[in-house]
Amino acid sequence: MNKLLTSLLMAGVLLLPVGVNAEDTKIGFVNGTRLVEESPQAQAAAERIKKEFEPRQQEILQAQQQLRDREERFLKDSAFMSAAEKQKKQREIVSAQRELKLQDTELREDFTIRRNQEMAKVWEVLREAIQAYAKDENFDLILFEGVSYASPKVEVTDAVLKRLK
Repeated sequence: MNKLLTSLLMAGVLLLPVGVNAEDTKIGFVNGTRLVEESPQAQAAAERIKKEFEPRQQEILQAQQQLRDREERFLKDSAFMSAAEKQKKQREIVSAQRELKLQDTELREDFTIRRNQEMAKVWEVLREAIQAYAKDENFDLILFEGVSYASPKVEVTDAVLKRLK
């Protein structure tokens, strides 16, 4: 879908000079990666997500350390345990490892979902800022993604960033 959109956009750019005097056409380019990295909205979203997931991440890190301690204790004490007790402790450790892995997977999935939700909001704000800038500055076209090269004279990322701050 993205390639099709890029192809159609490029075809439209190539056709613009045919219908409109090329000197009258105002084209700009926004570096999307830089816009996301430097926009205060994206930075605030990243900070919100970090604060939201930090407690769960810390819990998992503590649980991992406790599990390592348990494994070390088992290795030290296993020589003095009966076969049945060894087997029981090994099962407990394996079960705890599985549970911890499941918690870590759930955390990563929840984090990804939440990050995607926040970034969708950020992208909407960025899109609106780009459109407002384009209208205010009388641009005919602003390219965003799928651009191999854009000269500095058509790059408008700094101007859009100023609007976002």
